[in-house]
Amino acid sequence: MAYGKRVLVVDDEEHIGHLLVEYLEMHCFAAVAVADGLQALRELHHRHFDAVITDLHMPYLDGLDLLRQCHLVWPQLPVILMSGNLLDIVWPAMAHGASACLPKPIDTEKLIHVLSTAISDTDDPRFGQRDMITHMLEAQRRWSVPEKATDRWRAGGLTEDEACW
Repeated sequence: MAYGKRVLVVDDEEHIGHLLVEYLEMHCFAAVAVADGLQALRELHHRHFDAVITDLHMPYLDGLDLLRQCHLVWPQLPVILMSGNLLDIVWPAMAHGASACLPKPIDTEKLIHVLSTAISDTDDPRFGQRDMITHMLEAQRRWSVPEKATDRWRAGGLTEDEACW
């Protein structure tokens, strides 16, 4: 399922980025690591990626700001946030369209499951056929009623537990 899918890993801790790239490559993903959100945006403008995995706390452009930028330019791009402290960020991240929020240290099995699910959702032919009005209405619903984020998780095939550990 994941063979050849391109994933951008964004983490200011270089060793974590490289470990995640190695692990993703062992699972047939093509992965690239960068150190911050600004470098990530440059990469996203130059190359196609099927998903982004980003740390939350980084210099220059943090994970939440990167998520916002990604969904402005590439609204269908799955973005998975990871952080050592998710308590205050889960609802804002999901309201801004994060595919999932994962705690650090990363449980690699859960990461592969969440990533594969997020990518396969965007491979669904119906996903690309949504028109801009539908996308804007869904975005408005997410912004205006963040407590309904669990409905979006369930509608997308993920349970609340799978979307955020």
